[in-house]
Amino acid sequence: MRSITLNKRWKSLVDIKKWEKDEYWVEIDLDLCVGAAECVNICPVNVYELIDGKVVAEHIGDCTDCKACQNVCPTNAILSHSAW
Repeated sequence: MRSITLNKRWKSLVDIKKWEKDEYWVEIDLDLCVGAAECVNICPVNVYELIDGKVVAEHIGDCTDCKACQNVCPTNAILSHSAW
């Protein structure tokens, strides 16, 4: 599911994508994602992968709520996660 939201602070459109399966979900700001892949490298169950320079979370259903990805993104592109 892709949603485009108005960022009131910057008065511009941002590209935020939410992946969800069962009780697990994650929201990532694809405009902020620079493809550093820190979340890809730290996730023990491979929820994240890098495709065309952006992180996707197609395997969010495999999440174990370990919170390893919390605060690992250098641009804070992972906005919220069901584990936090």
